[in-house]
Amino acid sequence: MLSRVLLCTAPLLLGGAAASAPPWDGYLDEGAYVSRLEAIRDEAPGKVRLERYGTSREGRPLFAIVLGEGEVDVRPTFLVTAGIDALHPAGTEYSVRIAERLLADHADLLDEVTIVLMPRANPDGIARLASGPNDGHRGGVRVVDADRDGFVDEDGPRDLDGDGVVAMMRLVDPPLAHPPTHLVDPGESRMMKRPDVAAGERPTHAMFVEGVDADGDGLIAEDGQGEVRIDRNFLHLYVEHDLDSGPYQLSEPEAMAMAGWVLDRPNLVGALVFGPHDWIVSIPDSKKRDITGRTPVGIDGGDRGLQETLASKWKQHTGQVRSEDEEDRGGFHAWLYAHRGVPTVATTGWGRPDPTGDESGEKSGEGEAAPAPSDAEGAAWLAWSDSDRDGGGFVEWRPFEHPQLGPVEIGGPVPGFRINPPIEVIDDLSGGHAAFIADWARSRPRVVVEGPEVEPLGGGLFRIRLALVNEGPLPLRAEMSRINRAIRPMLVRPDVPIERLVQGAAFESVDRLAPGARRDMEWIVRGSDEPMTILVDDPQGSTGDVKVIEVVLDGGAR
Repeated sequence: MLSRVLLCTAPLLLGGAAASAPPWDGYLDEGAYVSRLEAIRDEAPGKVRLERYGTSREGRPLFAIVLGEGEVDVRPTFLVTAGIDALHPAGTEYSVRIAERLLADHADLLDEVTIVLMPRANPDGIARLASGPNDGHRGGVRVVDADRDGFVDEDGPRDLDGDGVVAMMRLVDPPLAHPPTHLVDPGESRMMKRPDVAAGERPTHAMFVEGVDADGDGLIAEDGQGEVRIDRNFLHLYVEHDLDSGPYQLSEPEAMAMAGWVLDRPNLVGALVFGPHDWIVSIPDSKKRDITGRTPVGIDGGDRGLQETLASKWKQHTGQVRSEDEEDRGGFHAWLYAHRGVPTVATTGWGRPDPTGDESGEKSGEGEAAPAPSDAEGAAWLAWSDSDRDGGGFVEWRPFEHPQLGPVEIGGPVPGFRINPPIEVIDDLSGGHAAFIADWARSRPRVVVEGPEVEPLGGGLFRIRLALVNEGPLPLRAEMSRINRAIRPMLVRPDVPIERLVQGAAFESVDRLAPGARRDMEWIVRGSDEPMTILVDDPQGSTGDVKVIEVVLDGGAR
């Protein structure tokens, strides 16, 4: 046990490599972020509220910017969330600028809808990543015994060479204790690949995260800080006993606060979630189901048309045609859609740019053409990093004398480089994001009430006809909302004593209306000196101000 403690506390000699700027260089730090939110509120006090919807594990406030004028809490509401994954601070940058652009360019929209932005849903994780070397930290700060040895956070990744990046280590011809798993990619020598055994390839290198075996268990950098990821802590496709998913669903205060906020708002009609997932450049699978056969792994087939419409709008406004993506297990965006029936867009906010300069790839000489890299996308990112970012996306492999492994090389991709754009392009990107949200909000379902028409039938009986028509370009409710019944349908109810209702339903529920679709309703009632009313109640506010329709049973309505 004494040797374990000595290994944990002994200082490491650094290699003296020059530190490099992280991909988020120039982004808002914690103080500047809060000041930016306060400035947005102060510049438009009649249209902006700054609210605290929860508290992080370390006690930081979870802020929401509420954009709208008048009765903001009952109008159709759109949600923008970002900063759930600590390695994607770009989402925070997008969100604060989206708020500013909506106020500047689309202020008229805020009389009709409410837009709520949660720019930094994982402030503890982002603060931790910003306070030390770039180790690719993604989760919150829950203390976890990742290797189940009775100690916590004792053996995390370390910046051994002092360059500001926790990269990878490769060991050629490793001993039996560390079997080889990778070889140098013949198509791009900076990249490592797993061997194609069928093609005769054999592994030559063992790969490790940069670090040491601090606790003497034979594993390197396996128990770092804050492994639980907030965006894997939600209920849909949650993976039990998976360390990064958390000990149970909504175990993290940041996740619980977001879920509670959503559950309190049945008028939530759309959500945009910034992070490492993509549901917009590539449409999610609309056929695959979970083990029960009832729940879609991606989206329900009935919502594919809706998602394609949103994808078309996204491409029109942002121009994004490439994106990173990850599996959706436990994701906030997947939970919003599958459990709450909220149409949801998940996006990184940008995609890989094309390199500038001569990229013809022509080689001099008459030798055989070089083989293609096994990871074409990774090689393309390297090309852009070389041509446009001065190689900032990759740490070149350099020899290092490891205290336990001996001679190794340290290098590899820079964590977060592919999902965080340079600060100088954030403004342009955010303008497209804001335009997309405004277009989506203006395309929301709008249900118009036609009628009622009253027809005397004689004998004191009257026929009442009424119709609902969706004049908006998007459907009333996602198909998933109709399936999971998370949001109450629109209700249409004649307010008349049951003994006077001769024919027709005591209430009609409308759980979906396609664009241009019409729902006709009819009742026969006994007349009375008192006027009757028809109540139209939609929790999502698609009917605007129409709530009560008064009907006079003398052949007319008012």
